[in-house]
Amino acid sequence: MRKILIPFLLICASISAKGQGYTSNRGEDILVQVRKSNPNQGKITINQDAQIERVFNLDILQSARQPGMHGFRIRIYFDLGQKSRNQSEDVAGGFMQKYPGISIYRSYVSPYYKVSVGDFRTRDNALKLYHLLLKDYPRAFIIPEWVNFPPLE
Repeated sequence: MRKILIPFLLICASISAKGQGYTSNRGEDILVQVRKSNPNQGKITINQDAQIERVFNLDILQSARQPGMHGFRIRIYFDLGQKSRNQSEDVAGGFMQKYPGISIYRSYVSPYYKVSVGDFRTRDNALKLYHLLLKDYPRAFIIPEWVNFPPLE
């Protein structure tokens, strides 16, 4: 049981540390640091299939290419038409003045111009702002989207 538990805990710790971007104070990856022999500490031997490390490294590279996470935003504008580009700019500008500090994202996916706001980890976090925005943006709605890492609360 012990032979199974220790590698499992190490894998969990490394995945958890990878998700938080853990590196040692010398800038080393946690797996490199664990594998090093240290005279004042015990020695850890990791026996794993090479495929596990390849998949792990592939996940790290993929995360670096597209930083962020699955989360939620509030769509405050969504329209098409000849005037929709200018209207989306006006909506984004008005939002920026009234709600400074909240991120704004304008996008165009043919034929729609869209304005979304915020970076939320959960739908519940998005609901707090959503209820405040309804008086100014009655057509607003919450959407699942790939978001930038929001600050920890």
